[in-house]
Amino acid sequence: MTALTIMAFLLSSVFLFPLMAQPLSLGLSIMISTLLMCMLTAMLLSSWYGYILFLIYVGGLLVMFAYVSALSPNVLFSGMGALVFFTFTVVLTLITLYFYMFGDMSLISYSFDFSQLKSLKMYGNQLVSSHTTSILIGLGTILLINLVVVVKICYYQQASLRPFKK
Repeated sequence: MTALTIMAFLLSSVFLFPLMAQPLSLGLSIMISTLLMCMLTAMLLSSWYGYILFLIYVGGLLVMFAYVSALSPNVLFSGMGALVFFTFTVVLTLITLYFYMFGDMSLISYSFDFSQLKSLKMYGNQLVSSHTTSILIGLGTILLINLVVVVKICYYQQASLRPFKK
């Protein structure tokens, strides 16, 4: 029941992405969907994996928020987006709860068994093992190359986030 409700809220927040007009409201919507996705991951797979995933997403969103707040002008938010989000979330949640309460659950229990997902649970020693070392080294190399490329692309004298002009 809780997983279905979180999935309904997650779907409604994902469907809300195209309706966002300002980057800050899009960041808030991404943050809400990230929180819901990590809660679902913590419930179904592993709790610490959900927490680590949330911390990584929050770190990336904080960097994105710093750039967006420095580059975007001050724009007033309209109140219509919150009403659309609330209406869409309530409708999707009620539809999900209706099918959960009154629908035939035998089909859902056969097609989507949570006990099969429990076998996918990975612990910390399995994530960093000899089999996944090449993947971790590749991910680290990609991050290093991205860092070098971003530093080379950004001009120090013309950057928008420079502290002062000389």
